[in-house]
Amino acid sequence: MTEFILHYKWLFLIMGEIIFWVSLFGFFIVRYALGWEKLSKYFIFLWLFSDAWLLILGIMDYRSTGTFDTFQVVILIFLFYAVTFGRNDMRRLDRWMKRTIKKWKGEPPDEAEKIEKLSGMSYAIMQGKEFALHVAMFAAVIAVLSFFMDFRGFNYFFANGSGDIIETVIKNGWFVEPTVGKITGVWTLILIIDAVITVSYFIIPKKA
Repeated sequence: MTEFILHYKWLFLIMGEIIFWVSLFGFFIVRYALGWEKLSKYFIFLWLFSDAWLLILGIMDYRSTGTFDTFQVVILIFLFYAVTFGRNDMRRLDRWMKRTIKKWKGEPPDEAEKIEKLSGMSYAIMQGKEFALHVAMFAAVIAVLSFFMDFRGFNYFFANGSGDIIETVIKNGWFVEPTVGKITGVWTLILIIDAVITVSYFIIPKKA
């Protein structure tokens, strides 16, 4: 079975993305067009399954080939997008679909749609929760990859002194394998930038 999946790995990757988008629009239709709010929540499990499937597929392929190639890079790009820009894009798409479907049905917009966007500490807390999810995903991916690849070890990062730790991590990443190391290094940089932006909202609250 594993050999069959890996032989058609690109097809299975596309199928995973199709499942994601079908479940996404199924969520919108069931939730907003049909009004079945409780039932629509089950589509979230399909979203999570599609992301988990990509990760499993990438791990299976790496274990089979022993090399990190274009296929795994494509999967990581999808996962990077999902945990960074994808969250805000999904929220914007959700709001747009909700407004559009209500307009098609001739229904007035919800009162919640008329409320101004979050600002101040409320917005900062929301960003903090999103950053926590980003950290959780990052930690989970690093933990999974550590089972299949050689982790550099903390002695490597302290070799040039404590002042160069962050620079070393960003430049070389967490793993010995060059490509994986560079990708995890870039992700670390993105995580740091996300942390700085999140903290800034607590220091300088967003205006209404």
